[in-house]
Amino acid sequence: MSGEVLVKILSQAYEQKKTLPIVSFSSFFEQKKVGFRLNNDVSADIIYHTLTCIQRKMCVQDVLVEVLKVDSPNNDGAFSDCVYILANGTKQQVKEWVQPLHPKRVKQGYQHGTPIDAPQLKNDYHVFAVTWS
Repeated sequence: MSGEVLVKILSQAYEQKKTLPIVSFSSFFEQKKVGFRLNNDVSADIIYHTLTCIQRKMCVQDVLVEVLKVDSPNNDGAFSDCVYILANGTKQQVKEWVQPLHPKRVKQGYQHGTPIDAPQLKNDYHVFAVTWS
């Protein structure tokens, strides 16, 4: 994880303390040294491929990763059990998109309130939280 991404994570954590930090999907996976709390049968390659395909959909504004914890600045390990899909779609559509990842649940909205760095949603777009714990 780059120093820039780490600073972004830590600054959000210290500035607000009410929500967990979020980062872009691409920056979270930039070195593929990440941890997701998923079922053991889902590989990092499947996670990356599935989320990349979702991010490329015309009806998707963005895919964001909520950072649960960072091991240590020197370890480069960041952990998450939630991604946010910002999309002009339904909860059922998002469930179908993420089915290969076997999430525990998909719900509309942010889990802990709107994060400090959350982007402005486009008209008729919604936030969907996909969680594994």
